[in-house]
Amino acid sequence: MANQQPLIKPQKLSEQILAVLEERIVSGEYPVGSKLPPERKLAEAFGVSRPSVRSALKMLVARDMLEARQGDGYYVSAKPQQDFLLGWQSLLGNHPAWETDVFDFSRSMEGCMAALAAERRTDADLKRIGFWLQKFEQAYQSGSREQQAEADVSFHQAIAEAAHNILFAQLSGGLLNLLYRQTRSYIMHTEQIEDPRPTLIKHHRALFEAIERKQPREAAQIAEGHLSYVAESLRQDREYQSRSEHADTLAQHDLQRTGDW
Repeated sequence: MANQQPLIKPQKLSEQILAVLEERIVSGEYPVGSKLPPERKLAEAFGVSRPSVRSALKMLVARDMLEARQGDGYYVSAKPQQDFLLGWQSLLGNHPAWETDVFDFSRSMEGCMAALAAERRTDADLKRIGFWLQKFEQAYQSGSREQQAEADVSFHQAIAEAAHNILFAQLSGGLLNLLYRQTRSYIMHTEQIEDPRPTLIKHHRALFEAIERKQPREAAQIAEGHLSYVAESLRQDREYQSRSEHADTLAQHDLQRTGDW
């Protein structure tokens, strides 16, 4: 009896389209909140019929990757990222040493991403990194701390995306962004006597130049040193605030005592 060959079913057009669109969403080509091209344009781009595109889009909606808005089209959903981050927020909220762990984790990840960016970056990647470096410097000159924080996030995200690794791009855009806003963003509002922002600019420029020169080891060292500096700056700032609060308490106590004289 002749061996029967296994039956291999050809992949449906809609499944092939789904795979491409899913990859674009995961890679950040279609970021969270962005609107996808209309069905007609997608069908033309893929060279298929609109029903095949519509079927793929409906499957992505069922997976919570897209949100269908009546009469307005399809948008990339934030739900998968939100579900992922909620789990991390719950974990960190119940972990007493979470901030130390966050900096250990971020230092390793950002060092690795910087090294890969130095190896793999394109001219377009370098232009994006340089753009956000310039925006950070401009925000510092204008005194806008909110814009400084946003430019800082975008600078590091551009480096993550220059690593050309889907996992790092997603990790940076989701978890590391969350951790940044819970820790590093406070440095933009520091009460320290010494302003840390000029040092941050110096670190950013050195990191940009290492990536520009395609020096992965140097880029990793700068990125890791940058995170160590941020962690130490936050520690010093909290100590300064604690001393200030203690001094204020003593001053209030003195005023109350002398008020009775």
